[in-house]
Amino acid sequence: MLDLTNIPAPRVTLIDPRTNFMTREWYRFFLNLFVLSGSGQPPAAPTAVTITASPFTYINTSNLLVDIMISGGGISKLEFSRNGVTFFNTGSYYGMFGLSPGDRLRATYVSPPTITLVPR
Repeated sequence: MLDLTNIPAPRVTLIDPRTNFMTREWYRFFLNLFVLSGSGQPPAAPTAVTITASPFTYINTSNLLVDIMISGGGISKLEFSRNGVTFFNTGSYYGMFGLSPGDRLRATYVSPPTITLVPR
């Protein structure tokens, strides 16, 4: 699961006066920002998503934000869910959709579309 470290409280100094090193709280905060931003690595290349029978649900199982591009095929309904229980109609059939970790995009189709995962 995504490790969200809150910004340290104002009372936590950046540099520990006893050691002259960065405090543990600030170090963890900056380390998590580094990891969440890709650890200095360039984003991975876009990849095709293998789809199954309709309705097909894509779940962002990574710890990063991703974009999903949907084109072609015959989509009759495209829905978004943050919790996997309540789905909302996107009002669109094709395009690029940003997903946070754990988000879902469900496509109901007559003929399969092309779905591409674009890591950020």
